[in-house]
Amino acid sequence: MSVNQLVDKAAIELARQGIEKLKREKDSREPDRGVIDGEDTKWRFGTAPDYTQANYEFMRGKSRNHPEGSLELLVENLVKRWEFEASHKLDFNQWDTVNQTRYKCQVNGGTVFSGKEVYKQGNYNWLLSACPKDMYDSDKETFDSSHHLFRNAFPEGFPWEVLEVYSGPPKVTFQWRHWATFDGEFRGQKGDNELVEMFGFAVVLLNEDSKIEKLEIYYKPEKFMQRLMGQSEL
Repeated sequence: MSVNQLVDKAAIELARQGIEKLKREKDSREPDRGVIDGEDTKWRFGTAPDYTQANYEFMRGKSRNHPEGSLELLVENLVKRWEFEASHKLDFNQWDTVNQTRYKCQVNGGTVFSGKEVYKQGNYNWLLSACPKDMYDSDKETFDSSHHLFRNAFPEGFPWEVLEVYSGPPKVTFQWRHWATFDGEFRGQKGDNELVEMFGFAVVLLNEDSKIEKLEIYYKPEKFMQRLMGQSEL
């Protein structure tokens, strides 16, 4: 086992201890992303991901602790399962959270991306397609390059939570929050170890099997990008 593997293993174990402590002391719930280690799953990065550290950062930084069985918790876990599949499942047909024949995405009322386009681009690229190109040009980024950019910016993770759900299936509408500690580097701009937050609204259309058919996101990506580029404060 290499030094890096030992460090990773130790970090995961510390995160697991932190998760169990939060469960005991704050009745905090660990995200449910469904079955992660399926035998026949084709993984984008070769193996199944380990979300222990991501779950710990989410649990210690979230502002809501939704009750078991609540619509907010159901929606939050659905989106987390979708994010996991979009980030790690190589075969689009193995995504269980979407209706592959009807799945499409849109941000701020702009271009409607088909499921296959979203699969190829990756979530960062379609979500940031609403940005001015001098801030982020999604046409020049790939799935891998976009993930590399933001993993470098947020080494400890980039958690996401549901704040409030306004309507239930089939048309789910809700407010969300995304946050991270900017302790890495973004295109040469070193982080200041300060909290970065953004808030937005989502509309998700589900079919009768609770699979996503359309996902609409509304938020202001300019403020987020300006913060990473050192141009302004959020």
